[in-house]
Amino acid sequence: MKKLILSLILTFALSTVDAQGQRGKFTPERFQAELEQYITKKAGLTPKEASQFFPVYSEMLSKQRAIHKDIKNLKRIKPVTDLECQKNIRKRDELDMKMKELQKKYHEKFMQILPPKKVYDILKAEDRFHRQMFKRAADRRRKKR
Repeated sequence: MKKLILSLILTFALSTVDAQGQRGKFTPERFQAELEQYITKKAGLTPKEASQFFPVYSEMLSKQRAIHKDIKNLKRIKPVTDLECQKNIRKRDELDMKMKELQKKYHEKFMQILPPKKVYDILKAEDRFHRQMFKRAADRRRKKR
């Protein structure tokens, strides 16, 4: 347990040092470390809970990224015929449903690992974190202008 706490602190310290060296540059690793730290703090996860939760959470995120990639690829396509438009719309709808089904499946898994109250707090913290990151990115864009 002490090793987990130490590794979380070390991860945060390294990401902070790295962030200072690369102001404004996005890295998936730093984003993930900040997200995990934020969720751990806001949901009040113990080191044991965090060590059980985050591998399953990372698995879900990986699967979500694959679905997002497919959706993004579909959005880039400009169908010409009505039939192509219809197929594109249906495929996007299928992917949206697949995303929701994936979330539902993993929320059930999370509630097998943690109490539902903590899972709720995690989902709320995740939403807040993403809103903060979008706001930060928008602020950076405004400052560059």
